[in-house]
Amino acid sequence: MTPARYGRWLLIAGALAIAATLVAAVLIMGTPSAQRDARLDARRVSDLAAIGNAIDAFGEGRALPGTLAELGQDAGARLALVDPVDGAAYGYDIVGDDGRYRLCARFAADSRDAIRRGDAWHGRHWDHPAGEHCFDRRKARDRERRNDG
Repeated sequence: MTPARYGRWLLIAGALAIAATLVAAVLIMGTPSAQRDARLDARRVSDLAAIGNAIDAFGEGRALPGTLAELGQDAGARLALVDPVDGAAYGYDIVGDDGRYRLCARFAADSRDAIRRGDAWHGRHWDHPAGEHCFDRRKARDRERRNDG
């Protein structure tokens, strides 16, 4: 084999190795848009968790806030009450008079897919499918009062 021919084969082998590495990286890490969706969904979960914590801390012995806007005014801390992409308000509904409520958001991807399964940003309590999803919760102080009595 001549040196020029050997060099050409070496160049082809190197290009194939680089291409295989790129394909493997995309399969393992996901596409850049999938990574962006995962980061945005993580933010949505973080926002909802902060809202849930603020609801738990909402006035000792008081009923649930009537709206998220009311909660935002009372919280004393800045809460993200809208989706980071489209600015749509997160959903909030009072489910019962026993401290149960529902928080909703629209998610870009399923949190249980193979790429995101290892992420630490959500626990089992925040697993969600792609699309609109609601989480049923109960105000912590109401749970504690029920367990004390």
